Amino acid sequence: MIILGIVAYTHDSAACLLKDGEVLAFIEEERLNREKHTTAFPYKAISAILEMVPIEFSDIDHICYFSQPWREISQNLGHFIRYFPKTLNLFSNSASGAMESGFLSAIKEQMKLRSLLAKKFPIDERQKISFFPHHLCHAASAYYMSPFQDAAILTLDGRGESTTTLMAEAHGGKIEVLKSISVPHSLGHLYAAITEYLGFKSFNDEWKVMGLSAYGGPSQVKFFEKLIEYKGRGNFELNLDYFQFHTHGQDQWLSDLFYEEFGPKRNPDDEITPLHQDYAFALQYMTELIGLELSRYLKDRTGQDRLCLAGGVALNCLMNSRIIEESGFSEVFVQPIAGDAGTALGACLLKYQEGQDSKISPPLADLYWGPSYKDEQLEEALKTNNLNFTRPESIEEAVAEEIDKGQVICWFQGKMEAGPRALGNRSILADPRRKDMKDILNEKVKKREYFRPFAPSVSEEDYKDYFEIPGDQLSPYMILTGKVKNEAAPKIPAVTHVDQTARIQTVNEKQNPKYHKLIKAFQAKTGVPVLLNTSFNENEPIVCSPQDAIDCFLRTEIDVLALGPYLVMRKK
Repeated sequence: MIILGIVAYTHDSAACLLKDGEVLAFIEEERLNREKHTTAFPYKAISAILEMVPIEFSDIDHICYFSQPWREISQNLGHFIRYFPKTLNLFSNSASGAMESGFLSAIKEQMKLRSLLAKKFPIDERQKISFFPHHLCHAASAYYMSPFQDAAILTLDGRGESTTTLMAEAHGGKIEVLKSISVPHSLGHLYAAITEYLGFKSFNDEWKVMGLSAYGGPSQVKFFEKLIEYKGRGNFELNLDYFQFHTHGQDQWLSDLFYEEFGPKRNPDDEITPLHQDYAFALQYMTELIGLELSRYLKDRTGQDRLCLAGGVALNCLMNSRIIEESGFSEVFVQPIAGDAGTALGACLLKYQEGQDSKISPPLADLYWGPSYKDEQLEEALKTNNLNFTRPESIEEAVAEEIDKGQVICWFQGKMEAGPRALGNRSILADPRRKDMKDILNEKVKKREYFRPFAPSVSEEDYKDYFEIPGDQLSPYMILTGKVKNEAAPKIPAVTHVDQTARIQTVNEKQNPKYHKLIKAFQAKTGVPVLLNTSFNENEPIVCSPQDAIDCFLRTEIDVLALGPYLVMRKK
């Protein structure tokens, strides 16, 4: 059975193709239309997937959608009535799950999924369409990709339909929903609201706030305890006196009372003060606390030893690490594509598992599900752009030598990664031993704030010499935060955060032989099996095509481009 999964009209549109339980391809639309967190219908992603596999659209047996739009209408109508008349403001604002015209227009479009597809593809009546609940798609994306037959499941995000949090238990392929929490009580919306308050962009810059939290202290925690409270038995609530997104939409996340007590919103160009750092610390503290308490509740209720996590909040590496260390579960699997894009995968897996008496989908092996390019295509792109290039005998040895010299490398290899992290195929690489490398990278390309850390990639067999990972488990997808060991921190200052943590990627030869070979080549030269790894982009989506890579290389000051087997050196 060939199944197409679709996410559209929400941040992070995407498409996924599944055949007999195996992921054939997965692409976020933003990689192709170059619009970060795009909400556009994923026509380009679907077309690219069909070309990659390759199959005809008529070969698809079933189409799955990540949401049930009619539930959006009925449940939001209840929300509208509950908070009436204040909810009349939703008609004039950019609503967060509201009743304004843009929301209704998007719902109307989603309910016409067949006609939307028919604009570009020859869909016929034989091809059935299923609409699955949003949080159930999150749950499926984690559980069916995990190595577990039985597990507890926790999903956390801003909202899907009216649900913000889902707790479930899975046995032998069946997912049973135990409990859910509805809007406006949302951990994702709390994080988004404070992200906006601190001068960043909600649903885009939350990881900036997570990085900033390491610079803060606990002075504001007691005040943030007024914003959200764990009520026991798997329940939490926002104190709605401090919020108004539920009645005014995302244009007005916070109430007048919030600003009276916490002060004015920081403008994006304003200085970041110690108070802002403490606000970030307090937000992160409360996020970890709620995530941990919900996990402990699930542990007590289900008696399970294993936990699966998904939803946009599950991209919070610090929270994940606390859950692994302190929730009582012996094993935790975090879906690496935890945000809304991953629900395209979850919807496919729900359909594939229908009617089965056991879990039959294979566990996650890697995330290299995007397009790849032949050497001839790479060479043609270089020639088209009039770039001088060489083809060294070993691209890994040549690049390791350049990194050792202090050069910054654009590394474009093999299939593009799925998800929000660069995992060694669309990466910018540098020497982690150089204390000034963060400043060099920010000057040459990334233009990132001082408080945002860069991640280390380490060979799997060597990670214990440098890092302590929660639960002593591997971290191939940069979804966990670990500690840099005291004796290792001076050796790799460029990837050691101010609190001596790091968002670690462990790399093995089976998952990514070329990247693993590069790390080992660098180790042979320097004795250090670690590279600084950040996404190959410049304030844009991660590059997808050879031309994307060349464009980024040319408009920045990066030293070297490794495009497949070819090496381009910037002229001095």
